[in-house]
Amino acid sequence: MIANVAGVILAGGASSRFGSNKALAAYQGRPLISHAAAAMEELFASCLLVTNTPETYRFLGWAMTSDRFRGAGPLAGIHAALAAITEPRAFISGCDMPFLDARLIRFLCGIKGDWDAVVPWLNGRPEPLYGVYHRNCLAVITANLEQGEGKIGLIYSQLRLRRVTEAEILAVVSDLSTFHNVNRPADLPTATGHGEHE
Repeated sequence: MIANVAGVILAGGASSRFGSNKALAAYQGRPLISHAAAAMEELFASCLLVTNTPETYRFLGWAMTSDRFRGAGPLAGIHAALAAITEPRAFISGCDMPFLDARLIRFLCGIKGDWDAVVPWLNGRPEPLYGVYHRNCLAVITANLEQGEGKIGLIYSQLRLRRVTEAEILAVVSDLSTFHNVNRPADLPTATGHGEHE
């Protein structure tokens, strides 16, 4: 188990492009969210689901919390997670990422330094829902949300941010399939790569 880090899944999206709740879409005989949950359970002693519809996910058996800032997107989910965890840090993922890779998650959680956030950076863009966030981020995130600003990218300039490069990632895993997320039903059968969960 990874010490002093909670595993968090955000399940608050509208799934507007998918057409239904993508977290419950069947993939390889299980709800999509179950794949991410299984990977997390092998890595973290403490797991948390952020959702505004807890009754939908009782089958996971996870602790749950909900957004304080409704309708503010993933940043509100990160805020809810950091406000609820007892560990100093959280690895935070979306509910639509079935190929979380244990090797990469361990690497991200193990990066040394006094960082507020450790976030993969691919093609010039962050992967915010494959990142490690310290509870120190709470004040900055809260201030942004209170001002009506819900864009995750805008908070990074206000944090001690460790950008993890594609080269660093590919030194740990063989390809970038672990970042595959499902936005539309067509994304399910095309999601062929997967990460190891050992």
